[in-house]
Amino acid sequence: MSYFAEAVLKPTTIMGVLMPHSEGAGEDLQTVERRVHELYDTYHNSPAITDQEAILEETFRTLADEWRFATRFYSSLEQIIEHPAYRAIVQLGEEVVPLLLRELRRRPEPWFAALREITGADPVGMDQRGNMRAMTEAWLRWGRQHSLIW
Repeated sequence: MSYFAEAVLKPTTIMGVLMPHSEGAGEDLQTVERRVHELYDTYHNSPAITDQEAILEETFRTLADEWRFATRFYSSLEQIIEHPAYRAIVQLGEEVVPLLLRELRRRPEPWFAALREITGADPVGMDQRGNMRAMTEAWLRWGRQHSLIW
């Protein structure tokens, strides 16, 4: 049986299929598997992206790029999260939460205030405050628990 057939006929992880045939390449395979999971997350349960989803994503990307450019030299978190583009992202509401979480996973940035404001949740513990990595992981864990990301 070919490696491809083995992967298709016996659903498993990429690591499970490739590891026996690629000794010593574990870390590279973990990177590939993580990327496959990210791609799967992007397209899972969506045979076709609707016009509304495409418009929402394009609106989010445009506003996020505008926000990044305009606030790149700001040092005040208050100024960063009060920028009109950031506020417009918050106004997109609950539909934008999966996009924020995926963006947070891809590029940790101060989306925490937007996520708190939109969802009313705050999964970040007191001991995690100020630690960008820990705060990001708390929100990503929350997103997985609420089936918003994979």
